[in-house]
Amino acid sequence: MKKTNIYYSIVLCCLLVSACDSKMTDDSFIKSEPIKIALTSNEVQMVAENNNFAIDFFTALYATSENTENIIVSPFSLSMALAMVWNGAEGETKQAIQQAIGMSNYPESEINDYFKKLGDALLKTDPNTKLAIANSIWTHEGFPVKQSFYDVNKTWYNAEVQEIDFSSADALTLINKWCSDKTNGLIKKILEKISPGEVMYLLNALYFKGIWSSKFDASETQKQPFYRENGTSISIDMMHQNNKLGYYSDEHLSLTSLYYGNGAFSMTFVLPNQNVSFEAMLNQLKQPEYFKNCLYAGIYNYAIVDLFIPKFKLEYKKELNKILKLLGMGIAFSGAADFSGISDTSLEISKVIQKVYIDVNEEGTEAAVVTAIGMETTSPNPEQPQQVTFRADRPFLFLIRENSTGTVLFMGKVENPQ
Repeated sequence: MKKTNIYYSIVLCCLLVSACDSKMTDDSFIKSEPIKIALTSNEVQMVAENNNFAIDFFTALYATSENTENIIVSPFSLSMALAMVWNGAEGETKQAIQQAIGMSNYPESEINDYFKKLGDALLKTDPNTKLAIANSIWTHEGFPVKQSFYDVNKTWYNAEVQEIDFSSADALTLINKWCSDKTNGLIKKILEKISPGEVMYLLNALYFKGIWSSKFDASETQKQPFYRENGTSISIDMMHQNNKLGYYSDEHLSLTSLYYGNGAFSMTFVLPNQNVSFEAMLNQLKQPEYFKNCLYAGIYNYAIVDLFIPKFKLEYKKELNKILKLLGMGIAFSGAADFSGISDTSLEISKVIQKVYIDVNEEGTEAAVVTAIGMETTSPNPEQPQQVTFRADRPFLFLIRENSTGTVLFMGKVENPQ
């Protein structure tokens, strides 16, 4: 059963998403070489560490999910959204977020520059596979936010800033409409409600539509059985092509990749071997350097691959609080969180939600994701109260009052309790 996940989950850990807004045909292809994104030595290491985060994130999600039949995530979207909120964190909270996304050894300027560089470059590398990335910060009207927090996210992440009344009926509509607009209508709703106490949402949206460099012939798509880990099988539409593709295999798994457009983007399929469970393959991918080496070998080694890939169209939504706590970010969700870079009012993360859509067919792939991080006010950690004794064994005064206004309703003196 769990083998089904390989086609629509791990692959997203291997990809940077891309997009186009209109249906493309062969005639619309622009013949060009992919633009190579030049990275510094530190940025090369950041990519590797962020890919390690992708595997750790997916493995933790898989291990804690009750239903593991279909899991779809975007580690890149999550990393970018967390990087925005990280810009407002301080102390242990900042360190915990940075370590969770796999970038614990780099200064703030390098991390922000890394995400800006990727975001800008990915827009240009393939005119046939266009990328849309959007970020926004939504704040409850009147909540005090430091201008420096807005500025850093505007500069590095091109984040839109909106201040609206979270208690109004229009607030949900406006936030969800932004998500729909930025994902070409694929993610129409990310939030079901805004909880009391929530004063900010940070959103990242990605939209993708890439056309295969070598399309599948729809006439070769046939009904075939698909075998699940529980021993049962289902009948699915299986696409087929025979082509020279990048390929790698070992005793644990085999992988191959299909390219989009001019080859700047690809989709990698990773399949556990017959005698290896999906979970065992995941554990192997977590081994140091193994994932990176598999991907590298799959790029530079070729084979004539008789490829069978199922068509699928899926949606997946998940709250990620538990997963991020397992990855070491627990402090960010607690009253001990330090987001003093956002506001002098104490804040903590209330929830992290990701919703993903993907459609893989003979023409190519269309996908979208929205990651939402909610922030709520919290009380600072209380000090231990001092030990005191109050013995009303002599005349005393009492008051009965309405607390929100302080209005005194009754007051009196007690001198004889009998």
